[in-house]
Amino acid sequence: MIRIALLMLCAVAANATAAPLTVKVVLASEPSLNATSTLLLGEKDAVLVDVPFTRSDGHRLVAEVLETGRTLRTIYISHDHPDHFLSLEVLAEAFPNARIITAGPVVDDIWRSLPLKIKRWGPMLGANGPRHPVVPEALAGNSFTLEGNEIRVLGPMQGDHVHATALWVPSINALIAGDLLFADVHLWLGEHSPAQRTAWLGVLDQFDALKPAIVVAGHRPPGVPDDARSLKFTRDYLVAFEAEVKASKNSADLIARLKKRFPQAHDYIDGFILNNSAQV
Repeated sequence: MIRIALLMLCAVAANATAAPLTVKVVLASEPSLNATSTLLLGEKDAVLVDVPFTRSDGHRLVAEVLETGRTLRTIYISHDHPDHFLSLEVLAEAFPNARIITAGPVVDDIWRSLPLKIKRWGPMLGANGPRHPVVPEALAGNSFTLEGNEIRVLGPMQGDHVHATALWVPSINALIAGDLLFADVHLWLGEHSPAQRTAWLGVLDQFDALKPAIVVAGHRPPGVPDDARSLKFTRDYLVAFEAEVKASKNSADLIARLKKRFPQAHDYIDGFILNNSAQV
């Protein structure tokens, strides 16, 4: 019993003296829809969450990782949408020893939808698109670690994708939310029924209960802080969308109403997000 107590005290002391993780958010360009990639940085090692849409933004992200001076141990992909994983081959080539993981259902989603994504986006991206697409492996369990710090996988659950996931880092109260949260960007609602939009609101209640100090949304324009305001924006948008759908005569009317309600909200690829969401 004495030996066990001593071991526990040593473990507590080691945790107390360990340097806390830090967070660095790398924002992709507008052609990559201002998607966020997040670096969780330890003293020597790092975890990367999500990678951009285009090869060019993927190469810029490689430079950001190299400049941290850390060894990239893990790349985690939050969900199936291409603006969060399509440049994976660039990162895999630059960091061949990093494991690339996600939740099991997300792996299945990517394998199922990848041919369609390549057919749809390949001609538009051209040389800036994938040459040898990479698919993550399934994570065993629902957590992994970085220098002894637990990183929990939340989900899959309903966000802008039915199998969206987020990461929770309890040691620093950080929520890396992927496309479960948006900040001053129109929400992608092009795959949703009213029940799914309601389910998304329920997920936001779970996030509020965590009381996160750091909150990284899946998309945000430059200059928007990585904090809880994305929780409010996402909730306000979902509530407004329901009200404006009921009040609108058609999709054009809905688009105009949402632009008026959220004049600061960004869109990309000639209004791809809002136009498709309204039409669906």
